[in-house]
Amino acid sequence: MKNIAVPQFSFARFLLCVLTCLCIETMPAQENKKPLQGFVDMHTHPMSQWGFGEQLFFGGVDGNPAVALGSCNCMHNFVAAPFDGSCAKQNLYRNKMVDNLEPHKKTAGYPDFANWPTHKSLVHQQMWVDWIRRAYDGGLRGMVALAVNNHCLADAAETTGPNDDLRSMNTQITKMKEFVGRHKDFMEVAYSADDFKRIVAANKLAVVIGVEMDNIGNFYNPADKKGGAYNPNPDEAAIAAEIDRLYKAGVRYIFPIHITNNVFGGTALYENGFNVTNKYNTGNTFVPEAVRTDTSGIGFALKSPYAPISPRKADNNLANLAMAFTGTIIPGNIMPNKLENYPAYQEPDSGYGHRNSLGLTDKGRFAVQYMMKKKMLIDIDHASEKAANEILEMAVELNYPINSGHNGLRGLNGTENGRTVQQYQAIIQTGGMIGLGHGSNATNFVQAFKKVSQITVNSNVCIGTDVNGFFPLPGPPKGVEMIDSISLKPCLKGNGIAWDFNKEGFAHYGLFPEYIRSWERVGMSAEEKQAFLSTAQNFADMWRLCERYNATK
Repeated sequence: MKNIAVPQFSFARFLLCVLTCLCIETMPAQENKKPLQGFVDMHTHPMSQWGFGEQLFFGGVDGNPAVALGSCNCMHNFVAAPFDGSCAKQNLYRNKMVDNLEPHKKTAGYPDFANWPTHKSLVHQQMWVDWIRRAYDGGLRGMVALAVNNHCLADAAETTGPNDDLRSMNTQITKMKEFVGRHKDFMEVAYSADDFKRIVAANKLAVVIGVEMDNIGNFYNPADKKGGAYNPNPDEAAIAAEIDRLYKAGVRYIFPIHITNNVFGGTALYENGFNVTNKYNTGNTFVPEAVRTDTSGIGFALKSPYAPISPRKADNNLANLAMAFTGTIIPGNIMPNKLENYPAYQEPDSGYGHRNSLGLTDKGRFAVQYMMKKKMLIDIDHASEKAANEILEMAVELNYPINSGHNGLRGLNGTENGRTVQQYQAIIQTGGMIGLGHGSNATNFVQAFKKVSQITVNSNVCIGTDVNGFFPLPGPPKGVEMIDSISLKPCLKGNGIAWDFNKEGFAHYGLFPEYIRSWERVGMSAEEKQAFLSTAQNFADMWRLCERYNATK
């Protein structure tokens, strides 16, 4: 990565700052004297039940809770009433997948929530409307709601809904707008910085619709097309048309790259299993390159995703017997149980780690520039180090805000998916926002918040929970992290019993206020908390900078 200059003091810059301040004095009073209050969650997935083939993730966001949060038996089980037609959605492979992802009794959540959701939930709804409302009551005023999908996972789960990214994404966008429209009493979709400011100033929750997809526009050629239409080699006109279409549909927040390589560039290497999805989507496996750990912070070593179907012989026999009739659950050349399907990657030399050799492509550079032209909010998370740095270099040159919405500082022996100090400096230089991952516990989050806030001078740092994103939430607090929730209005289950954060952890989105209280217990200062609770204003300012970008410069 080229050195990204951090602004140094100069008389010219000082004069510009003075003139800017004079201009601010003439701005409307509501923009100058009444900064927005409230915090932003930069990474959520409220509509995951409409992704992944629509039969892997279970649970609705509103309606009758006895139905929306009722029994997951028909989607997640394979033993109850298999012949009476009442559970037509049951599937052996999906049952085994769910049991590996999230072991649980296949029963209703509501009303007692004895089995789900828990903080470990990966395939159950954690964003029921009342839980979102309680997070709002706790200070949430901005929420980025992202469509997400994984074609390979949907295929492996034997789902019958749309597996491809385009149809899944379109459904989630539509469903999100409909959901917000049913709850106008406390939320509204924001399509501009002015919208965002107006909604928050009216003491409502501003919802920003975004997409975190492997392939927007179905610009890929999956191993099993599952009824979708694809364009794996789009020209610039097709790319621009798809970005225009997304913008018209209400999308304002966008990831150029997700967990696989795509036409725009390389993905960050940090999980061996993603190589299966990469081969499914692209036909190729990851090609890593070695970099020095002491200068890059990267110590990750890419390994083959090879694994037998199950370590238990009984499960192997059952799965192999079933596949003798049905064929492999995904195309045979993609199956990770075949050693020959993936390279035996050479371990990097001592003191080196692996990163993706693929950076931003020419089509990726065009796409990012066009996203800027559309004044969209761009997030570099999941992009390879090379791709992320190239986007940041473009952003610094063009003075366009770039965001990192659900990440954290790269560790001493980390992966390229973590942010470096230099990358965070560049994000702040452009006026972008930083959303930190939840940290798995209050201690980790507060430590990360303090470190990153030193880089940003205590501004523009919020959170990206990734709730409903196949990532567990923080578990029960320990020691000093435990809270006294007497002053908080209890979050009640359907049976009238309160959720107990100290015993159940961050089991769903409605326990956000308790998690914030836990931060105070581990040393988040009043100043730091106020900075966090001012991130709605920071987000509005970032968005306004995007809208002021002049693409003709």
